[in-house]
Amino acid sequence: MDLLHIALWGVLVFTTLGLFFGIALASAARKFHVPVNPQVEEVRENLPSANCGACGFAGCQTYAERVVEDEKVSPSLCTPGGKVVAIDISRITNKTMGEIKEVVAMLRCSGADSVARKQAEYDGIHTCLGANLAFGGSKACKYGCLGLGDCVRVCAFDAMKVGASGIVEIDYTKCTGCGLCLDVCPKDCLVSYPRAYRVALTCQAKGKGKAVKETCTVGCVHCQACIKKCPAKAISIIGGILDIDHKACLAYGPSCEEICVTVCPTDIIHHPGQQPDANKPKPKKSAKQADKAEEEAA
Repeated sequence: MDLLHIALWGVLVFTTLGLFFGIALASAARKFHVPVNPQVEEVRENLPSANCGACGFAGCQTYAERVVEDEKVSPSLCTPGGKVVAIDISRITNKTMGEIKEVVAMLRCSGADSVARKQAEYDGIHTCLGANLAFGGSKACKYGCLGLGDCVRVCAFDAMKVGASGIVEIDYTKCTGCGLCLDVCPKDCLVSYPRAYRVALTCQAKGKGKAVKETCTVGCVHCQACIKKCPAKAISIIGGILDIDHKACLAYGPSCEEICVTVCPTDIIHHPGQQPDANKPKPKKSAKQADKAEEEAA
């Protein structure tokens, strides 16, 4: 048999095999075909494809299926999509749109390299998780941002970066509040804040006074002046960490003139966009306070 006949037989055999397997696959596809609900597909097309899990489901596809098929699943669960996506899903599923929670991630740390003391140099795997396993990281403060960017790497919206200060910076024009970064921070430095927050608290140190100052010059010393002065009773200590109840703060409104910011000695409680100041001038005492201080000194 010459080469031409061998080639022709090879073509014939592989063509026959190709046709056989093609027909077999087509038959199997028809037999095991799963009908797709067009509503699910429409919902899926309107979701942002972040697959962040902020809705409480494994991903966008799972949420699309559940919100269409389960009457109890709200059409307002997609945090990254916000109000626009919630309106679309409500229209597609004929469900009533629930409350839209506009939130962003907030870093509860102001321990930049210029104010937070280092106790060692970390020379291991370049992750916050790895550094935290090595005696809590290189910083003397064991509650602060390590600045190795685990949160930056998981952010699906390019809203985070490690700045020149050595800690994470958040771009609030891009942050969707999906919460992915919250889950990967080994220090729990990142928390959810209402997008319309009035004041920020950017320290979660548990120590007091001098113990805090020795690790970070802008750390919260737990003087509790903010707790005493807040008329909304929105500030408290939970688990050894100062905490703001933003719902109570927002409900009270601006009539308090953010007295908590005024009385904070380092501006660790501050307005949006403001930075803590280790050299913040102390508020002047009134004549009555000065007389009282002199009496106590005597």
